[in-house]
Amino acid sequence: MPASPTIFPRGPLEKPSPAAAAGHSIPFYVLTWLAGIGLLTFAFLYALPFIPIDETRYLGVAWEMFARGDFLVPYLNGHPYHHKPPLLFWILHAGWAIFGVNDWWPRVASASLSFAGVLLTARLARRMWPDALSLGGWAGTILLGMGLWAAYTPAVMFDMLLATCVLLAMNGLWDAAQGKPRAWLWVVVGIGSGVLAKGPVVLLHVLPAALLWPWWRPLAQPLGRWYRRLALAVLGGAAIALAWAVPAAIRGGPEYAHMIFWGQSAGRIVKSFAHQRPWWWYFPLLPLLLYPWLLWPSAWRALARLEWRTDPAQRFLLAWAVVPFVAFCAISGKQAHYLLPLFPAVSLLLARTLATRGILATRFDHFPLLLPFLAATALLFLRLRPPAHLPPVIAESAWWPIPALAAVAFFGWLAPRRTLYSRVSSLAGATVLSLVILALGLGRAAAPYYDVRPTSRFIAQAQAEGRPVGFVGKYYDQFHFYGRLTQPIEEISWSSLHAWAKDHPHGLIIETFANTPPSEFAAPVFQQPYRGRILLVVAASDVMSVSGDASTHPSNDEADDASE
Repeated sequence: MPASPTIFPRGPLEKPSPAAAAGHSIPFYVLTWLAGIGLLTFAFLYALPFIPIDETRYLGVAWEMFARGDFLVPYLNGHPYHHKPPLLFWILHAGWAIFGVNDWWPRVASASLSFAGVLLTARLARRMWPDALSLGGWAGTILLGMGLWAAYTPAVMFDMLLATCVLLAMNGLWDAAQGKPRAWLWVVVGIGSGVLAKGPVVLLHVLPAALLWPWWRPLAQPLGRWYRRLALAVLGGAAIALAWAVPAAIRGGPEYAHMIFWGQSAGRIVKSFAHQRPWWWYFPLLPLLLYPWLLWPSAWRALARLEWRTDPAQRFLLAWAVVPFVAFCAISGKQAHYLLPLFPAVSLLLARTLATRGILATRFDHFPLLLPFLAATALLFLRLRPPAHLPPVIAESAWWPIPALAAVAFFGWLAPRRTLYSRVSSLAGATVLSLVILALGLGRAAAPYYDVRPTSRFIAQAQAEGRPVGFVGKYYDQFHFYGRLTQPIEEISWSSLHAWAKDHPHGLIIETFANTPPSEFAAPVFQQPYRGRILLVVAASDVMSVSGDASTHPSNDEADDASE
């Protein structure tokens, strides 16, 4: 006979201890968040270099600003960089000013932003449901345990910073809806810092919930007053952004000014529609992005019992999560990390419904733990019965991730099940540990194919000797940060390859190839694997000695990913 289901007790949530309620001690769950984020950060620092093209590009821009002493206009390879505002770069500069320019601060800074986002999510949970203060622990644990959030915790990207800015604004919106006028300052700072983090996209996350206030408002207020204050908050956020943009435009010149005020936004629309993804593209990815929660039957049963008709807080969260998600589906340009600022809303909804509704637990509640177990099984099969063309990352990886992933699944399944929160904690912990194992195992094996430090140091030495360096195709600042370069790398095309070599006989030329390189690159002075290709550096004098029409060679330019 099938085992009878367990019913998790319903009723009032546990009250915090008097010391914790008075703020005299750090709750245990905050310490577990710090431990999880610390493990992820250590794994990334130890096993992975900064990944080209994105991480190396952003660090290259930050380094060029820092080396120039110009903190208004970002620079990429010696030219003003208009694709991103400077807030993330400023955060990196602050750490380098204190600790010196180093490789560890960028990951620690990104992880600190993730921790701030988790804390702000917990704060919002306590504000929305003051009768259940422990919901902050639930919401933060669920958020940190989401696969994409955990994976981007130590990543040097803009989306975690944007998510933190959105959380500032959302905390302010909810407090303002409770009749606290000063909370609008949170909204101003959230919008202003969000624009400085990633541009006007912050409004796509904040304005839907703010404009739908009559639908979710917890406290009656004059309609006109709300929208007047909202308009002032948007203007205040714009003023914060303009405090940087106006002097930066003056410093950067007319072309830079045109791009940051108009050209970049218009260009993104054109680029977006030129590289379309179908409207449904996000849906197949959601189980992986929101792993393990969308694979957990209890989460689905909880979401089916939403009380949004009677709970203003849940309506607020739905306005925050659903409307921007629909907008992102309608926009043709899509990337998974664009959704990160929506994850806190999902974690808050799950926390409320899981913690306050009677949930039936079944044997299928361990289903998410099958993923690390299946990953371990697949790795074992590939190692014992390798196919003809086994990817080098698998072939060169250590054996230990296989039993480690299996152990995570096994002990997660054996985790205490006396309370629902213990099961939530075990699933979140299994997600974080699985990512740590994959980073230390497969990530470390893959690192040589993404580590541009050898090439960066070789270029730095060449430039110190006064040798000019050219890059065939589009250069994305891959080598500037690791090489601490202070001189630009010249972009050249295949059609001008021989002419450049003739004009710079003592120079070096860089190119990457997926197949056998042409005769111009037959005698490289340096080479390394690079993103599934081979990176070659040749002397310009060797290129000059090869006759033929270089323009007949196909371009090997890298395709810039859409995260810009």
